[in-house]
Amino acid sequence: EWIRSRGERPWMATVSFSSPHTPLQPPPGHLLRSGIGARISDDCTDPINQRHIADALIEALDAEFGRLLVETGIARRGADGALIYDPAATDTMIVIVGDNGSFGPTVKVPFDPLRAKGTAYQTGVWVPLIVAGPLVEAPDRDVEHMVNAVDVFGLFADVAGVDLGQVVTRRIDAAPLMPYLRDPSQGSIRSFNFAQGGLNLQANGAVNGPCVFNGSLCSHTPTSKSVCEDNGGVWWGAGAEDP
Repeated sequence: EWIRSRGERPWMATVSFSSPHTPLQPPPGHLLRSGIGARISDDCTDPINQRHIADALIEALDAEFGRLLVETGIARRGADGALIYDPAATDTMIVIVGDNGSFGPTVKVPFDPLRAKGTAYQTGVWVPLIVAGPLVEAPDRDVEHMVNAVDVFGLFADVAGVDLGQVVTRRIDAAPLMPYLRDPSQGSIRSFNFAQGGLNLQANGAVNGPCVFNGSLCSHTPTSKSVCEDNGGVWWGAGAEDP
């Protein structure tokens, strides 16, 4: 409703979905068309079933994102219900980005579930990034060059015609993304990416309590007892109840 109310005025909306995320739970069936729902069992501790649920959550996210595009007039539905999106028919740029890498139990081969979310390894810091819209030349292509989430900050400024050097006085870590969209032959701009991991340090020198998974793996990634237990762990920090 807010997007439609903007009319011809420029706007930017950040829409944050909580799916896919723990606690893993089957999404509403009407959001699933692939048949993945029939493969989900009631055993949420089974690793294979956890991956099925994660796949279903991603499909549900995809369905809801499609609904957002249709209800805001950015896309439409065909007679068969398929999503019809023509980036040249709108002046709206769409950016889809993940906030962190994959949750360990949902990681698929050839990746290592012990080097997933919460680590500085590839599966922990490698996230989806999709950019679509009228400024993208030769769409439906992959850009294999390194980019970073901070680069999206600079992209938004470029789309809005804002000169970051003029309006932001501190150092800008963003590298340009727009050249990749404008020129399919653009070479790599970044020469490195930097990722740093720790014990999720909190304010005033506090750290997250230990959370034990599968009886042997100790992690400091969960920020609280409830987050630890949502992810199937046993909490050993403040307020621990396990004797």
